[in-house]
Amino acid sequence: MLRHVSFFFVALVVFFKIIEPLASRCAKFRFKPLSDEIMSSRILHICDQEGLNLDSEALSTLSSISQGDLRRAITYLQGAARLFGSSISSKDLLSVSGVIPVEVVEALYAACKSGNFDLANKEVNNVIAEGYPVSQMLSQLFDVVVEADDVPDEQKARICKSLAEADKRLVDGADEYLQLLDVASNTMRALCNMPQEFSFET
Repeated sequence: MLRHVSFFFVALVVFFKIIEPLASRCAKFRFKPLSDEIMSSRILHICDQEGLNLDSEALSTLSSISQGDLRRAITYLQGAARLFGSSISSKDLLSVSGVIPVEVVEALYAACKSGNFDLANKEVNNVIAEGYPVSQMLSQLFDVVVEADDVPDEQKARICKSLAEADKRLVDGADEYLQLLDVASNTMRALCNMPQEFSFET
């Protein structure tokens, strides 16, 4: 008696969304992000075949914002080509990717570090007025905090906890302005060694 065996390949970004009965019967292969060298080589090949002009700064930006995901990089490249033509700049790629410019993130971080709440509030209002997604701001602010060499681990932990709580509230439908303002306030208190909670005398 002949037995026919069928194999199915499922490619996913979020693997835990597969139901357990199916996941338990699968062999899981996790792929690491591609290196900058491989990404750049492939992107330049695509640009050459499609007649696109990409300078070194734009190439570096594309590798950075795609985080080693070639499929994502190609998607950003396609979007930029449709909107801006064959000559693509770093700014064009940032605009189609939804990534917040580094100077905007650094301005908010610097305002928090200054200990001036009015300045931090101003930067929060700027982020909201420009229409940047707050969830993306939280993600990029997390990277800035983690990579900061002059911030002790205890302060980093306080800030990261605040970022995680704000991210959860945003998923639950909370107001973006209030959550970003709360993060800015908690970040400022952590960076300036202020008490974690304000106390009011009666």
